[in-house]
Amino acid sequence: MLSDLNINFQILLDAIGLIQGVTIGILLMVMGLRKYRRTFFLGLFLLFYSLELGYWIAINTKISSVHPEYYLLPLNFTWILFPLFYIYTQQVSVFSNSKIKYWLLAPGILSMLVQVGIYTMPYETRIVIKESFWHELIFWILGTYFSWIVAIWNLRLLYKHRVEVLNTYSFIEHRELQWARFFLIYLLFTSVFSHMIAYIFPTAFADNTVFSLLDLIAIYWVSYYGITQRNVRSLFSNTWNPKAIRSSSSPSNQNPDINTERLGEIMDHIDRHIKESNCFINSDLTIMDLADGVDEHPKLVSEAINTVTGQNFNSY
Repeated sequence: MLSDLNINFQILLDAIGLIQGVTIGILLMVMGLRKYRRTFFLGLFLLFYSLELGYWIAINTKISSVHPEYYLLPLNFTWILFPLFYIYTQQVSVFSNSKIKYWLLAPGILSMLVQVGIYTMPYETRIVIKESFWHELIFWILGTYFSWIVAIWNLRLLYKHRVEVLNTYSFIEHRELQWARFFLIYLLFTSVFSHMIAYIFPTAFADNTVFSLLDLIAIYWVSYYGITQRNVRSLFSNTWNPKAIRSSSSPSNQNPDINTERLGEIMDHIDRHIKESNCFINSDLTIMDLADGVDEHPKLVSEAINTVTGQNFNSY
């Protein structure tokens, strides 16, 4: 009965986050079936992130003391949350044509299967397992460290994505995936903070309402940007190597500075074309448009701008 449960403001916040997150997570998964909306894995991320709140609701309400069948619910998704977000960001980034790293999901899937297996065991056995050191080590400590590594790797991917976007587009709004980068930093901060509280300062926060608020912020944050974010398409050919082409087309007995001279010539051509055509008036000018105007490969145009002016395409 509800009168036997410990209901407070923190549990109310977790319940709101659970309901909102599951609802919007399913919506994002459905949206992921549409073109230019690769949100299926983001929907899974939000769904699991929200369902994990159910684990804490069961603990904080002490519901297992009334209904032992709810003890140790298999809702610990520490191993899989950050890999899901990594796959989402890769799919909507300019690297969507690269091989998607689905193998990152393997530890998380294994963790979920083991949890389901433990949950099917008798109540007394689950108590023994929950209080054992290996359960804490595998499902919380190692899972947390693994998620941090994936998050840092994801930040590196987003940095490379931003560099590529700045070298491709003049209008970069909604293409940089800045929100995803800041969201990852936010998740890392809150995860490290909660980890420190749990293992270094366990008595610092008698009331964990602040963590429920942080979770609720994360759910609404990723929900809003997940709905509004579209795929960012790479305009470059992944099979073209400008250095290889220039080296093969240049006689071996020529001056080693011929490459720099060639880039300077291309840059002069670019400057003349921009002044004569006024193509900079186009607010959504891309490097492909500029390359067509000067009849050069976009990778070569990009390298000329980067090398000669010391700027990326967007800054130039």
